[in-house]
Amino acid sequence: MATPTPLLAVRGSDGTVLLRGPPNCEKNADFQRDPRQSRYVAFSKDGTLFAWCNGEK
Repeated sequence: MATPTPLLAVRGSDGTVLLRGPPNCEKNADFQRDPRQSRYVAFSKDGTLFAWCNGEK
């Protein structure tokens, strides 16, 4: 079984994006970038879930 590629969450002034990790950092096609500034991002303990909050209900 191949080693899974790590995911990197990037939270910046231009929104939140999820990248596939090294060796090539590229956008994850399964996640659509949220252009709003997020206040909080988190992965579940086992790394299978990703959550973010941008302050909107």
